[in-house]
Amino acid sequence: MRVALWAEIRRLHEIEGLSARAIARRLHCCTKTVAKALALSAPPAIAAQAKESILDPYLAQIDALLAKYPDLSAVRVVEEISRGEDAYRGSVYPVRRYLCRVRPARGRVYQEVVYDPGEAMQVDWGDCGRVMVGQTPRRVSVFVAVLCYSRLCHIEFSLSQRKADFYRALVHALEFFQGFPSWRNVMNAKRLLSLWGQ
Repeated sequence: MRVALWAEIRRLHEIEGLSARAIARRLHCCTKTVAKALALSAPPAIAAQAKESILDPYLAQIDALLAKYPDLSAVRVVEEISRGEDAYRGSVYPVRRYLCRVRPARGRVYQEVVYDPGEAMQVDWGDCGRVMVGQTPRRVSVFVAVLCYSRLCHIEFSLSQRKADFYRALVHALEFFQGFPSWRNVMNAKRLLSLWGQ
């Protein structure tokens, strides 16, 4: 019996004054469970049971495989221990759990990117909720442009995220920053400006 169930049965009996049958109906449990809980004056002790795993007989074999091939996948480990007379017949999931326990956690893999001043700009849309325009609720979006080196930021609010609104906000960001992020992207920017003008 769980401690929470014991405590709730005792509370219903002692504070609310319910009978054993009423408590059983309310908690959807057996009247024998209610009687057992009322007979206990202290919370039931939780006995920790050591559960034997289907994988236990194969742990030495798995450890030997990992010592020889440390990056072996769980599927390959299952293939290896499933050979022979006393072969493993379980699924791959216990093996995966065991490998997660014994292998050290891998650090975060990332590549550090460093930008020179004026080399790059990042842009994205964000959502700012809704606003009533007349009788119509409209979604408000925010266009954010950030220079990668200085983190100088330009924001612009819009009622849509259409391509024309994106181009308009991008041109406003470039005007705010007084230039293009990189001279090698000037041709792309000029093409973008010509598209925006159409």
